[in-house]
Amino acid sequence: MVDGKIVARANLQTEQTQTQKDSWFLDENVNEGWSQCHQASQVERAMALDCVVPTVPPGPKGTNRFPKSERLSHQKDIEACLREGKRYRHPLMTLYVRWREGSGRRITFSVGRKVAKKATQRNKIKRWLREAYRTKRWAMKEGVDLFVIAQPECAAANFQAVNEALTILLIRAKVLQMPNKQE
Repeated sequence: MVDGKIVARANLQTEQTQTQKDSWFLDENVNEGWSQCHQASQVERAMALDCVVPTVPPGPKGTNRFPKSERLSHQKDIEACLREGKRYRHPLMTLYVRWREGSGRRITFSVGRKVAKKATQRNKIKRWLREAYRTKRWAMKEGVDLFVIAQPECAAANFQAVNEALTILLIRAKVLQMPNKQE
């Protein structure tokens, strides 16, 4: 009996050691495979080439709403923005900016079927674009119409990439007024 218990313990220890070796071996392969397979996508490479994007601090309470009065909805206004506006490009989106008389700013977003086949994914991209605009609208100049068109690369991106792309375009178009840092 004593020999049987020792043999059973030896077999148990051997099985545990083998399991640990197998799990270590599998984890090592998973990490190796991940590092080899995880190549930077075209979107990540494009974002790395851009300048460092300054973060826009959240505005005062109540200034981050997106009211209907700020939506560019009439077809003639959208066509005027495309015809008369200046175009700014980024791999994820294109921004048309049209300066006009008056106060307020209006914006509209377009995500076509070439960007994503499924409507749910197109709607998700539109929500990301609206949120990226909404959080920085308090720091934008007045008297401007904006038209944002998503590009097919936008479907492979995440919210942070979309937010950074919109920030870059708004800064390039001189629509976004960055607050002065006082130290």
